Amino acid sequence: MKFVAIPVVALVLGLLALPVVFASGDGPLTMCGHQSGSLGIVLATIRDLESGGDYQADAAGSSASGAYQFIDSTWDGYGGFQRAKDAPASVQDAKAVELVSQIIERHGGDIAAVPIVWYLGHLPPAGAAAWDSVPAPHAGNVLTPRQYQARWLDLYAELATGSADVDVGDEPVVVCPGVAIEPVDGEWAYPGPPELFASADVASPHHDYPAWDWIVPEGTPLYAVRGGTVVTVQYWPHNWWDSGCTATRQDCSTCGIGVTVEDDDGNRWAFCHGTAVHVRSGQVVESGEQLLSSGNTGRSGAPHLHLQVRTADGRLRCPQPLLRSLRDHGTGIEPAGLPVAGCSF
Repeated sequence: MKFVAIPVVALVLGLLALPVVFASGDGPLTMCGHQSGSLGIVLATIRDLESGGDYQADAAGSSASGAYQFIDSTWDGYGGFQRAKDAPASVQDAKAVELVSQIIERHGGDIAAVPIVWYLGHLPPAGAAAWDSVPAPHAGNVLTPRQYQARWLDLYAELATGSADVDVGDEPVVVCPGVAIEPVDGEWAYPGPPELFASADVASPHHDYPAWDWIVPEGTPLYAVRGGTVVTVQYWPHNWWDSGCTATRQDCSTCGIGVTVEDDDGNRWAFCHGTAVHVRSGQVVESGEQLLSSGNTGRSGAPHLHLQVRTADGRLRCPQPLLRSLRDHGTGIEPAGLPVAGCSF
């Protein structure tokens, strides 16, 4: 028989909620630049312990409801639904991702903090009596936070190794808060921090097709060169070579963590190999808005930005003349005027 706890009684206020999008995957989650385990498994652990995965669960003796047993004050009308159990699974999952993300970020990526904050509402100091006292027994709780944490971590380990028969579901992708830079002329922006871009080798050819690779330190902010709509967010947080990928494997991504933006003229701007995502699919972005933090995911041998431009006619264009014009003259070049050859070897 599963133990149903009364969670999230008083989550610490003042934390910024992180927006999210969802995608399938099975690897470690990069949460704002920090590896923090599989968030999908964290959510599955919470759901299983709290409600057995029942999104319509309604606790007796408290206002907790839904798969994650949010109390009404914590749910706070999220998504326009009065109570958690009234919301569809995707909305309940989104709320859980926000709160779990806050906990993990606040506690330095420590997964073990999640069950304590979820159960108790805060992380007590080491040695505090709260660790060994049953919280709100009148609401049905029978475990101390220490006991609940041990049970939670045991299930988490079972899910991580595949030894527990629990549906983990798709892996959520956390969209981290980003920054922005001022556009160069209101329409165009540098692809990275101005102080780094000033010395970028904008003439460097790509290895086999029109594109540009820029070696930058991991975690470097990468910006939309031109505004538009985010049409694709790819999320494969692994390195091609470390994962033993080959051209015939279907579970590997050459781009890794990447974003594609389509501008008003139908040109598509692809940015690849990031370590964290800062935009959602469908989001409208301005030039200079942060899309990624650089990384070494996908088919990459070192942390870098891979930038490619595909015009509305489907042809890849050489971005090097545009980047040179931005760097040296502060002006852009329309993608249709860029060459289709001469920038690869």
